[in-house]
Amino acid sequence: MENRLIRTLQDRIIGGVCGGLARYLNIEVVLVRLFFVVFTLVGGIGPLVYIILWIIVPSEEQVSGAGAQPYSVDGEVIKERAENFKDEFVEMVNRPNKKTGLYIGSALILIGAYIFLKNLNIPWLAWVNNNVILAGLVIIAGVALLVVSIRRGK
Repeated sequence: MENRLIRTLQDRIIGGVCGGLARYLNIEVVLVRLFFVVFTLVGGIGPLVYIILWIIVPSEEQVSGAGAQPYSVDGEVIKERAENFKDEFVEMVNRPNKKTGLYIGSALILIGAYIFLKNLNIPWLAWVNNNVILAGLVIIAGVALLVVSIRRGK
């Protein structure tokens, strides 16, 4: 079977984009999600790329379901997927994945802890700023990617 980029249903937290990218690239889905977080923090481009991929990349249902669409990207297909985007988003909000709360809750706790500690004005925490956190996230993502690649190579 050929390796095609599709949005997954199994690894779906929001739209299945990260799960599909992870399956296509043969890497852990957590790494793809981490890269989207980094892209969001670097320039705010993460959510835009995610939404574009959500519209352009077909879901498993569209490729293999009852209403299977051809695996192509032309104007009509993109227009139809863009129209379906709203329905998929509303469905995702109404029936979220079980892990969604875990991920969003963890992110909110980390962001809240950072803001809280920053506002305490503790002198020995003065070195912690957005650039240090961003650099740390990029390093962690790179190390995680290397570890996964080395483990798969064995």
